[in-house]
Amino acid sequence: MGRIKELMKDKKLFYTVLALPVPFILALGAFLLGGSSTTIIALISIGLIIVVVPSIWISFKEFEEIKSAEDQFPHFLEDLSQSASAGMTLPQAISVASKTNYGKLTKHIKQLNIWLSWNQAFPKAWEKFTNRLAKSQLIRRVNAIILEAFHSGGDVKKTLGSLAEDVNIIKDMESERKSIMHQQIIVMYIIFFVFVGVIIALYKILSPILYVQQIGSFSGIGIQEGGAKLTIEYFRNLFFLMTLIEAICAGFIAGIIAEEKLVAGIKHILIMVSASIFIFFVFVFPSELSVEISVFPSEAPIDSMITITGKTFSEGAPVAGATVIITDNTGLPKQIFTDNSGEFRYFWTTPEQAGEYDIRITIEHDKDTKNFVRTIRVIS
Repeated sequence: MGRIKELMKDKKLFYTVLALPVPFILALGAFLLGGSSTTIIALISIGLIIVVVPSIWISFKEFEEIKSAEDQFPHFLEDLSQSASAGMTLPQAISVASKTNYGKLTKHIKQLNIWLSWNQAFPKAWEKFTNRLAKSQLIRRVNAIILEAFHSGGDVKKTLGSLAEDVNIIKDMESERKSIMHQQIIVMYIIFFVFVGVIIALYKILSPILYVQQIGSFSGIGIQEGGAKLTIEYFRNLFFLMTLIEAICAGFIAGIIAEEKLVAGIKHILIMVSASIFIFFVFVFPSELSVEISVFPSEAPIDSMITITGKTFSEGAPVAGATVIITDNTGLPKQIFTDNSGEFRYFWTTPEQAGEYDIRITIEHDKDTKNFVRTIRVIS
């Protein structure tokens, strides 16, 4: 029971454990509903994002709090230096500073003042104050110098003033570096979205090629691995995983460029991964109906027979039971259905008057509709 309470105190671990079943539930639901492997992978990815987002968000907020405290730290040192120059002891100077607003640093200064008001020795209270901000390497180093000056009996007020100036210089240099690196981050985003665009283009190019392979119209592209043909679903899964890996790597690099810390890249990773999933759900995951229609002959005499044939495929697989509506010169629609091979056939008798006639063909399947017009020339 005590162990459970300890785990609950660790918010990151608690939320991670709480959300851990989400990917499995989403994947199982998609599997039971007959979803494709691509849909299952996408849902697992979304589930993993749900699992890690709380922990990542807490880590990022902690990182932001530390950076905010670092930004206010030189002002705190300047105030301490001025108070010390006015003849105050360090505990008195800290007591005065605790009444000033230093943003995220304020609560730590107030706690330091409380420890000193309990008659704790300054070195011990200062060490505890440093431990509360231990994630900041800058504050740890500065506080160690102040403590060393206190122990050695040096001029603390001069040390505080000098450290405040040095920290201000460091923060100014960081701000300048961030301004320069901001352009590099924009370049990282451009590279990422160009990569995604290339992936989508490759997918759109491969789709018709693999479709032709499936219907056996172009035997020269029979790509095989272990005797089995590579399907469009294989490439769709591959491209999706490649995009996610690129998003994670690009996000981490952007974080290192911006703050020289991996945790700073978390927000960039979330943006890029979310954009990847959205783009794939819009442009890649929806199955698209592919249709081939042929009319023979395209020019025929009066009272002859015209054969209209077609093949329907979705993701390289034949679509059986698709509705085919053919409207000829009479304006009356004729409805037929594709067979198990995804094929349909219709015979049209040319009218008794020469001219050009449009045959309108509409194919419907799973809310996907394709419209075609074929022109037939009738000669006398």
